[in-house]
Amino acid sequence: MSNLPLTNREWGRMVIDGLRNLGISRFFMSPGARSSPLIAALAECDDLSVTIHYDERGMSFAALGHAMATGFPTVCITTSGSAVANLLPACVEASHSGVPVIFVTADRPPELRGTGANQTILQPGIFGSFVRLVNDLPCPADFTASKETLVAALSEAVALSTGSNPGPVHLNIPIREPLLESNDAKTSGAIFPFKITYAEASRLPVSLDDFFASDSGVVVIGRLSSREQKGVTAIIDWAKRLGWPVFCDPLSGARLISGVVRHADWLLQRSDIPPPKRVLHFGGALVSKRIGKWLSACHGDDYIQVRDSPLPLDPWDQKPHVIRIDVLEFCSSIEPQPPSCNDWLSAWKAADASVASVLQDELGDKAELSEIEIARLAARSALERGHKVFLANSMPVRDFDASAEALASKSSYVFGNRGASGIDGNIATIAGIAMANDTPLLAIIGDLSALHDLNSLPLLLNLRVTLVIVNNHGGGIFRFLPLPVTAVNREKYWETPHHFGFANAAAQFGIEYHSPTSIPALKDLLSAPSERARILECVTNRGDNERLHKAIADHVRKLDLKWPL
Repeated sequence: MSNLPLTNREWGRMVIDGLRNLGISRFFMSPGARSSPLIAALAECDDLSVTIHYDERGMSFAALGHAMATGFPTVCITTSGSAVANLLPACVEASHSGVPVIFVTADRPPELRGTGANQTILQPGIFGSFVRLVNDLPCPADFTASKETLVAALSEAVALSTGSNPGPVHLNIPIREPLLESNDAKTSGAIFPFKITYAEASRLPVSLDDFFASDSGVVVIGRLSSREQKGVTAIIDWAKRLGWPVFCDPLSGARLISGVVRHADWLLQRSDIPPPKRVLHFGGALVSKRIGKWLSACHGDDYIQVRDSPLPLDPWDQKPHVIRIDVLEFCSSIEPQPPSCNDWLSAWKAADASVASVLQDELGDKAELSEIEIARLAARSALERGHKVFLANSMPVRDFDASAEALASKSSYVFGNRGASGIDGNIATIAGIAMANDTPLLAIIGDLSALHDLNSLPLLLNLRVTLVIVNNHGGGIFRFLPLPVTAVNREKYWETPHHFGFANAAAQFGIEYHSPTSIPALKDLLSAPSERARILECVTNRGDNERLHKAIADHVRKLDLKWPL
């Protein structure tokens, strides 16, 4: 290829072809005039899968969900201006979750920046520190280097998005008018693929015999990627051989496996539970603040984190000893040393069983809908039917964490946006996860999260998604926060009460809708197979939910539990 200036059409083809030859096959886009060369190139590629959505924020969260479920990068393409700003929430979540998303943003040419020109903002750097790379490429007409130079830039973006610190990257592409030339001559010569190199996991640097010598240690399995969740049964088997109680975050994929501690969040509302002497923490962060605070008694070499991610994880200032290695590789490299005494493990098993009995006493066979039982029923249904699960932030993920049973013999894929833990983009993320494979997905989401992302409901069409919306007409989680305010002000200014339902929204977007009014009715719906998207709206009461949580906590505090000295 000569060093003549490129046309916009040629530039667009080279960018899309380069990404495709680097292994990217999944693209998400929101239409816009400035991105026409990129869109035209996508339209010419029959072998690429492209999702088109009018809302850039929802589109980017769908790309996030797809990359989260597969572990492979997705590409988001937008036009210029505020469209780019709409990508920031998904970029923040991708950054904190270590999810590889490549943001390709069309831009006005650089000479228009700072002039007040229409739809022109300063796009390079708009994502701040949340991206692993920013590359402000030249306009096509200004690019006279070889095509290998462009592919090297694309290769760097893909490699950084998937490397030792995976996450989002930003390629900004200024384009001058005319945006799309009528000349349809294609570039000559194929764009060759670059080999992407990945950082190797570090080897285990120390012996852990002294660490394992404690009789009162715990194993904690935090949030895991989809790849790690696939092998989580091996982690559980390893942990059980160690002989310490095992605590599993709901987003670890291990929370529903039999033999793990199910109800630690309830138990740790008591003040008499002794802290552990050692903590072995696999993977990422935990949903439960109570468990995190309880683990904070261990510091330094008494708290070992095993995780491949270089992102910091020390919210309790414990200064843990971090072993940067793949979790599954660690378990295959180290033989656990069981403790000399099993009293600590036995005490936790007995306490956990006691809380399970409390939940049965408080919930029993009651027919009325409760938020705790909705989470428990959804967990049982997902296990029975082999569905993947998405847990939205606020109360759904917490109720699942604290109260779900553990009846499985193998891992269950469980996802959630816990990087930044926002309520935005949840429906779009659910859609992206469901697009990643043909497995049905069961999602539990609160009413405010659903209202926040109604624009994304069309993304669910033609997907096998059951969206359980727990509608308590406000922010029920604020009932559980220690806010020194009056009940009236708390409801008005924090809980954001409303009277909206979701039947009409489902009808507008052509989504199947049901409103079960009892646990048996919800159970019947969850047991019935569905080949299309559907909404199951479960209306609950914030006050009743608060009282039920309080009754269970009070009951747990009165249990006669024995702990080894």
